[in-house]
Amino acid sequence: MSFWTDTGKPVEPKRTYRFRLSSDGDIGLGATEKSYWWNIKRVDKPSFNVSSNKYRLINHEINIPGIAVWNPINIEMVDVGEQVDALLKHLGASGYNPRNLSEDSGIAKSHSGLLLNLTIEQLNGAGETLDSWLLEGAFITDVKFGNLDYSSDEFVMVTLTIAYDYAYLSTSSTGDSTMVEAAVPD
Repeated sequence: MSFWTDTGKPVEPKRTYRFRLSSDGDIGLGATEKSYWWNIKRVDKPSFNVSSNKYRLINHEINIPGIAVWNPINIEMVDVGEQVDALLKHLGASGYNPRNLSEDSGIAKSHSGLLLNLTIEQLNGAGETLDSWLLEGAFITDVKFGNLDYSSDEFVMVTLTIAYDYAYLSTSSTGDSTMVEAAVPD
């Protein structure tokens, strides 16, 4: 008997290939409602760092936790159809206009520049959601349109780097949504 069943009920480990990514609207697929990004190859799950401040009291050094900083995530996807054109239009919707530099507007965290309700779901073998991460205030900070190479027959991959303010985690075991940024023990 394996150790996966030693807890009294069978436990299925999470698999890296069982996930889906969705948002309200979509980059390059023409959707305006909640849609799944079907061309995703890989996505990072949210992560954060807590800074540490050192204080000296006489002959002792004490570490005090500082602030939580959320790390950007990377999304790697296959370039399909009008993907590059759509990403450039998204940049324009964020306020980037190199042809008219005299405009007062610039790149801003406005409604049109955000990836609304960007959600990463981890699935079980039956396709049911185990964990769901909702990234608040997500926007694209970096786009790499891939490489071209005569010696390869691989797909062209587009890599996005996404910054966000904080993330909520919903799990299927509790059904509750937890804002990881402000998780305080009871």
